[in-house]
Amino acid sequence: MSATVHSPLSLGARDVLPVALGYVPLGMGMGMTLTGAGLDWWWAPIFSLFMYAGSMQYLIVPMIVAREPLAAIALATLLIQFRHVFYGISFPLDLVKNKVAKVYSIHALTDEVYAVIASKPKSELTGERVLWTQVFAHATWTLGCTLGALIGLAVPIDGRILNFVLTSLFIVLMLEAYLANRARFDLALAAAIGVGMLVLPDSIYLPVSLAALTATLLIASRLHPVIPALGRARRDGMP
Repeated sequence: MSATVHSPLSLGARDVLPVALGYVPLGMGMGMTLTGAGLDWWWAPIFSLFMYAGSMQYLIVPMIVAREPLAAIALATLLIQFRHVFYGISFPLDLVKNKVAKVYSIHALTDEVYAVIASKPKSELTGERVLWTQVFAHATWTLGCTLGALIGLAVPIDGRILNFVLTSLFIVLMLEAYLANRARFDLALAAAIGVGMLVLPDSIYLPVSLAALTATLLIASRLHPVIPALGRARRDGMP
């Protein structure tokens, strides 16, 4: 019996399911924040389509209401989204061939999408699958934000629940990547750096931690000829 062949569209929809489960309620929280600040509901889909950055979307609402200068908003965006520079190092953008689609793929690269794509073996990925994963994730975020702006204010939701949605989502994605790739060294290294960098101020914790992790992984890649051999030995049953 031949194996079932799935289209890139169906694979993208399946891949993005755990992200969608987090994006819809979190997006509703974003919609509530937006209308609660006095903005019209239709700003929710506009923000979601063109300013597709969860944490920055939350921050920019009070900045707009307070009439902060554009330079201050741009600087805050650079600091908060700076981590995407490091995502781009290993994100399989080379699989996306169309230039317009590649620009959209850069725009639609989020923490959760990166985590989902990174958990898949690159041999299983195609440009279409990557794009559909991003499109579906973007659509669920926009849907959540719009629903929150329209009806979310009438639904009493504890803000602490919304704050934990993405945290729990990342835990699930981390476990999936760990079980799929057995990346024990990478996980242990990231955990050690993450804990060690807690002494830093919140404003620089994320970019410094990501820079340290990237530099350490680049240095560790010098051991590339050794690590695959070890992996093969373990698969063959050797200690």
